[in-house]
Amino acid sequence: MNILSVLHCELRKIIRSNVFWIMFLVLGFGPIMMGVGNVLSSDAGGVTWEAYLNGLLETLAPLGVIGYTFVAAWVFGREFSDRTIKDLLAKPISRAKIVLSKFLVILAWCVLLSIYMFAIGLAVGAILGVAGGSAAFIWSLFLKYLITSLLFILVTAPSVLLANVTKGYLAPLGLILIIVILSNVLSSFGFAPYFPWTIPSVFLSTGSLQLSSIIIVAYTGIIGIAGTFAWWRYAEQP
Repeated sequence: MNILSVLHCELRKIIRSNVFWIMFLVLGFGPIMMGVGNVLSSDAGGVTWEAYLNGLLETLAPLGVIGYTFVAAWVFGREFSDRTIKDLLAKPISRAKIVLSKFLVILAWCVLLSIYMFAIGLAVGAILGVAGGSAAFIWSLFLKYLITSLLFILVTAPSVLLANVTKGYLAPLGLILIIVILSNVLSSFGFAPYFPWTIPSVFLSTGSLQLSSIIIVAYTGIIGIAGTFAWWRYAEQP
């Protein structure tokens, strides 16, 4: 089997699962509630698209990182919880291709969720009559938000490794809750540019990153991705 065949099988498994659609349902509530809250909390003069979208995207960051982590951990962890890992390893394909296909599915799924949440936020703003703004501004903010989402997706890689080591997806979910708490604490003390899970939010607010922040994010992703490939290559599977 080539990588395209494996990728096709992974996509079919994901799309046919209830979790795929539940994630869109759950993450769709976030921009709706936050968008309505931003408009209702604005002054009597109304809220502009700039203020609305900036406020919306800042509040979506914690929701996004939790969603991306669940997706990443579930794609790998379900093989152990559903006891399908033996069937998967029995297929005539290398383990590296299996891991690569799963990472590509995670990337596609999370990017799709990011675009979906942004579109929901735009729709809510349009329905509530948010004023001002331009297509160029919305497009530029969308690109910045998309890059931020990719950074968040990259730093979820250690959660994938943890899901494989613990043979499930509950441990990564517990870890990410701790990370969200730590992110708030470290940000308040000015360490946001040096903590992997707060660095994407720094980019969202400033539009740029220090070299040290880029290196930290890159190493975090590399450790998770390379560690996962190594675990599948050398660890004894059930």
